[in-house]
This record gives sequence, C-alpha cells and structure tokens, in this order.
Amino acid sequence: MDEALKRWIAAHPYLEGLARFQATVMAAAAADPSPALPVPRFEAYAADHASGVPLLHSEAARVDLSTAGAEALQHIVERAAAAQLPRQLHAEARALREVLHRSSDERRRAVAFLIGQDAAGEVANQAGMLRFLGWTALRQVLAPTLAAYAAWRGDEERGGEDRWMHGECPTCGALPPLNQLGGPEDAPWRKLACGCCGTSWKFRRSGCPFCGNDALDRLAALEIEGEPRLRIDSCESCQGYLKTYMGQGEERVFLADWTSLHLDVLARERGLKRVGRSLYDL
Repeated sequence: MDEALKRWIAAHPYLEGLARFQATVMAAAAADPSPALPVPRFEAYAADHASGVPLLHSEAARVDLSTAGAEALQHIVERAAAAQLPRQLHAEARALREVLHRSSDERRRAVAFLIGQDAAGEVANQAGMLRFLGWTALRQVLAPTLAAYAAWRGDEERGGEDRWMHGECPTCGALPPLNQLGGPEDAPWRKLACGCCGTSWKFRRSGCPFCGNDALDRLAALEIEGEPRLRIDSCESCQGYLKTYMGQGEERVFLADWTSLHLDVLARERGLKRVGRSLYDL
C-alpha cells in the first residue's frame, strides 16, 4: 500500500476493514497464473469503436474471456473462500464458490454476466460478490489488453486523441461512477473512470454522461468539507451523480471507488441515484 493511500485510510478509519479485504483479494488476483490474452484485432475493431461498440462487446475485436476469465474467476473465488474474512463476506465467497464448482458452463456464464453479455444463471444470487471478485480477477487478466487499447485509442496516426466520447466505458460498456478534472487553466480536461474494468477516457468538459443533459443550470456540484480534491457532480434531469477527483497524481487513491464510499452516502441522503456501476453495495 502506498503512502498516500495509507494517509487517506488513517484519516478515514472506517475504511480499514474494507482496505484489508481489498488487500486480500488483490493478493489473490496477483497470484493468478492465467495466461495473457492475445492482442485484440484493433484494425478490425475500428469501425465498431467509431460506432460506439465497447471493446469487450465487439465480435470483430475477438477478446475472448470465456476461458482465461473463467479460470481467473475460479482462482480468486477459491482464494477468497479460504481467506480470513468477516463472517458475512466469507459466507458469500463460499456460496459463490459452491455455484462455480457445479460446471464450467456456470463459470463461463458468470464471466458473460460480468461484461453484460448474458444472464448469470444461478450465480446471479451472488451478484454482489461476483461483481467484486470477478472484476478484480478480470482486471488482472485484461491488464495487457487495457494498456494496448489505451495506446491504440491515443495513437497519433489515428488523430492523437481518443474519439470515443460516449458516457459508457469504451472497454466494458459500464456507466462510470467516477469523474476526474485536470489540466492547466487554458487546456482543462475531464475523464470518466469505470468502476468495473478500471478504464478511464476523456469526455466533454461539461454534461451528464448518463442522460446527455448539458444545460449548465441543471448541473450541480457539491463541495466536500475538509476534502478539497473531492466533490459530487450531479444532474437535475436524471438525478444521477459522479464522484469527482479534482487533480492529478493520486488516482490510485481517489479513483479507487471504495475509498470514497462516504460520498455515495452523502449523495443518497440528498436524493441522488447511483447510476454508475460500482462493485460496492451500500
């Protein structure tokens, strides 16, 4: 754990238990022996990208997670079920392990459920734990693919800047729970951040990624007392909100989603809806 994250947790001690759970699961994911995926067929995928089809939903890209993803999922669930976890989390991990043990088809359906391509069968009863453990595992498997995809989207030969500009994640298609503002005053930028696969992508400076509203008088920002780098951006048209990190260099802390769950509580108290896909249930 880096020093910035340690300081943040020390200032927010209610996160200590979640931080330990997070560390346990991350260690299990890092120990995964699953092989790397082949590099996607980006040129074949280019037309889908231009029309707004996320990478993992494109048949042309041929990113096949059915085997490596299922193996990584089973590995991390096994490790979590055997770890020293709080009672409720341990029970949920064991229940998920029991379902995944039933068949390879159940494991493949679970992976398809994670990327929004299929129903999850019986494993849907453990959807919360499945999303958390599953996406932690898939991020590990997808890491080289995500790096290659980010480089391709920013390739100078293609214009030097990602032209995705949709509200959904360009990798997995999930709606974002997080937002980042940065850059100099004369060239500010905005990025959305996926809570599932961890992809970040540029978006227009103002506007709601959920409903498309761009009327400034219907967009609001709630400052967080004592936390100048964080705020809640919301839309009066759809009541959706984004947790926003204002700055650069500490993305590991402020774009981790679990480190700012108190903002989700504040937003809910104000009648806002968590439209973005999160791996953490309130």
